[in-house]
Amino acid sequence: MASALILFTAILASGAGEELLSIQEIIQDEGQFAFTDGSSVFQFYSDGSFFMEPTGLSGRAVEGKWIFLDSNRMQITGIWTWYNGVSAINDQRRMTIFIYLLSMETEDSELLWRSSDTKMYDVYFVVEEIIQVN
Repeated sequence: MASALILFTAILASGAGEELLSIQEIIQDEGQFAFTDGSSVFQFYSDGSFFMEPTGLSGRAVEGKWIFLDSNRMQITGIWTWYNGVSAINDQRRMTIFIYLLSMETEDSELLWRSSDTKMYDVYFVVEEIIQVN
């Protein structure tokens, strides 16, 4: 536990000299905010739409809407499906996630699902809740 805390503190300290935009500012300026956990891509658009898609040929997908609960906490409500797999019909769920923007460094996406001009921001995030709402 102590080593994880030291690592997290070191990561935070390494970005201390740069002034970070907020997630809200990124969405306002760029029209979208996206990050990946390696298996899925989370995409938040300025019109309130949300898409989560797998980075490969198969995996979980969500299409819906998002709102801010506070500056780092977002709530997504949408239909959950599975690419190239069996999905429940009209599986509507609500997911709440906490996102901490670690740095403004981005990398170009080279994933199968989108063009390579999507910026992926470096974040730490926690899924706080997923509940079925239908």
